[in-house]
Amino acid sequence: AFGFAADNEANDMTFYNYKIINRSTLPLNETYFGQWVDADLGYYLDDYVGCDVSLGLGYCYNGDAEDEGASGYGFNPPAIGVDFFQGPLSDAGDNIDNDRDDIIDELDTIIDALGDTTFLTEQIIMSKFVYYNNDFTDTGNPEDGTDIYNYLRGIWKDNVPMTYGGDGHGGGTGSTTDECNFMFPGTSDASFAGTEWTEVTAGNVPADRRFLQSAGAFTLQPGAVNVITTGVVWARAKSGGQTASVQL
Repeated sequence: AFGFAADNEANDMTFYNYKIINRSTLPLNETYFGQWVDADLGYYLDDYVGCDVSLGLGYCYNGDAEDEGASGYGFNPPAIGVDFFQGPLSDAGDNIDNDRDDIIDELDTIIDALGDTTFLTEQIIMSKFVYYNNDFTDTGNPEDGTDIYNYLRGIWKDNVPMTYGGDGHGGGTGSTTDECNFMFPGTSDASFAGTEWTEVTAGNVPADRRFLQSAGAFTLQPGAVNVITTGVVWARAKSGGQTASVQL
């Protein structure tokens, strides 16, 4: 993997590129790639998280107006986001709109300098956004490989799929029994158009949050090469509270 950085007056960014190759002789079925983040934004015990589905962006921001303590940012604290720019390639003919462009199973055509043509399947962009807390409850830290794999698939440690609203586990303000792919998407989840779900609307207690963005499922064939690119952006608004930094 490699990374590089850029900055301007509004924000600071780093970019990361990973090349992942299946060196075995066997295919890996139902594969997911995940980007895991423990943001610890300033004072780490008062964080909120969320995502923008259309941008493939997961983010962390402060859960109240002031980021307290010696390690805190004070008032108008910043936000940090992770953008899933480039994901793995989908299986051909999987009948899923993996890049959410309203076209199913299209092929990208690449013509190299020698005139040779390569057809690539759709890229899988962020297909799940999952948070969990730094504790050992059913919505807390994964404790074994099964927990990790289930989180990549949007399933809690007690084998309950995450659900829309509230805390994503059937509790809290606005909770439903409707299964979902993205937690705290604001109004960006087209599957729940006309509704809003954030940690603010749910009235969650801020805590030490971790989150992950996953892309899958797909088959990783022997010798297959996938390139994953993510970008991490930090921004701090000068006024407007913690949500203004998310918008910035």
